[in-house]
Amino acid sequence: MKELLMKQCDYIFQMQRLSVNDGEGIRTTIFLKGCRLRCRWCANPESWRDVPQVMFFAHKCISCGKCITVCPSLANNTDSAGRIFFHNEKCKTCGHCLQVCPVNARQMMGTYFSADEVMDQLKKDMIFFDESGGGVTFSGGEPFLHTAYLRALIKRCGQLGISTAAESCGYFDAEACKDIIAAMDMIFFDIKMMNSIRHKKYTGIGNEEILHNIAAAAQINDNIVIRVPLIKNINTDKQNFAAMIDFLRENSLNKVELLPYHILGYEKMRALGMSPEKYSTPVGAEIEELEYLLKSNDIEVVSYK
Repeated sequence: MKELLMKQCDYIFQMQRLSVNDGEGIRTTIFLKGCRLRCRWCANPESWRDVPQVMFFAHKCISCGKCITVCPSLANNTDSAGRIFFHNEKCKTCGHCLQVCPVNARQMMGTYFSADEVMDQLKKDMIFFDESGGGVTFSGGEPFLHTAYLRALIKRCGQLGISTAAESCGYFDAEACKDIIAAMDMIFFDIKMMNSIRHKKYTGIGNEEILHNIAAAAQINDNIVIRVPLIKNINTDKQNFAAMIDFLRENSLNKVELLPYHILGYEKMRALGMSPEKYSTPVGAEIEELEYLLKSNDIEVVSYK
């Protein structure tokens, strides 16, 4: 019974309806908790851990002190200026502070959803899928870490004729997910950079397994889009793109989406008690040059914006 429950339930930190950025048509994007990478520019750092977390947005806080009085783990106190300081590492995610905060300065990231609850939501959105050619996109975090849960959901989506897509960092057990990869209507795989040493410096791991998994997936699914987050002076050099183009051509991958860096994850990291860095975004001619480089090698530059 416990095994069955684990296969049919998991933690989701956001269910974004009416999305137009994660595949064809109007989509519902489901963000699952858990990722093994630690990308310094990550837009969704609340996805890293596979359990619920409280995010504290200090700029909203009015220092009323109500959170201090209700917190059983003493995760809140005041600094010398009387401002609330939240000790994320002490938090037990009981949620008491969220209930008493008058300005919604805290947010619980991670809710346990059953497969039935997810499907109930998707059924409500089917009218949008049918009219636009859309569907559901599983994101995160890393959706392929949730093997049994994802397998159950795409099977049920298939029974209802709901198109399925996934957005993946590529770091998971590909052998265990072969049937899921083959069943997906579309998969986005991220390639951050080709040099494994630099990849480890900025994401925490090398890229050998990621590239191997993408190559393996290309053998069983012919609708794969490579997404490249563009971070100026990190991965926008021609050497990196030349190596990536070689990899794409070797594996018959011919669609790329370029995603210029944004600072969406910066405040989230601060809210999680982290010390984030800001990076620069390439603009204008810099992006056009990279697009030209791809197109001149018969690689289609696509966009879902």
